[in-house]
Amino acid sequence: MTKDFLEAFGIVIRDQIIMKNSVEVKGLGTFKSVHHNQKQEKRADGKVMMMPPKDIIEFTGDKKG
Repeated sequence: MTKDFLEAFGIVIRDQIIMKNSVEVKGLGTFKSVHHNQKQEKRADGKVMMMPPKDIIEFTGDKKG
């Protein structure tokens, strides 16, 4: 695979994740966006902080066998 192909492939995956679509790559796995709601987090100094909501990218590998 060439560098140009890998860059283009990464852009396609990124764009699909931004649009909240999952991307399955046969033989590799699935990329998808997962939303985490706002939450409270207690710090070591005892202060309670509100953590903003966020979206993360989750990868699940294909199972072999």
